[in-house]
Amino acid sequence: MHTYASALALSGITVPAHLVADATVPVLSGPQAQGDLLLLPVPSLPGAAWTRLPADGLQVVKGEATGNTHWLHEGFDSPGVRWAPSGGGLRVGYVLVPDGQSALLIHTDEHGANGIGPGTYAVQRKRAQAVMVEYRAARQVSDDTYLVED
Repeated sequence: MHTYASALALSGITVPAHLVADATVPVLSGPQAQGDLLLLPVPSLPGAAWTRLPADGLQVVKGEATGNTHWLHEGFDSPGVRWAPSGGGLRVGYVLVPDGQSALLIHTDEHGANGIGPGTYAVQRKRAQAVMVEYRAARQVSDDTYLVED
């Protein structure tokens, strides 16, 4: 089982002073959210181009303004975790976690870490509906975007 400190150490990051270093990272197997990302369970993807995660993790989304990044890592003793990129758009890619293994989605500063249980998941960006006086428009959400309401 990972703590926030052991999870961040995988990316060479120290725990910010405002967060609890020894907090246990729960391993979940349902839908999850982390900042501007969603992990959504999907059926198996037999045609996907799966690759093993690099030993130092995979940068899933780089922080646009602050540099805070979402990293995907294997959990303890989880060499079977695989990644498949998507064709673009809001869906970033897919992660496959075999039975008995786990993965970690780590946000380097503000959102902590998510433990990902066995299954196949879509890793997807969020979007928000922007309401303007003249029209409505959808836009991609990022950790660095703040909505202001009247």
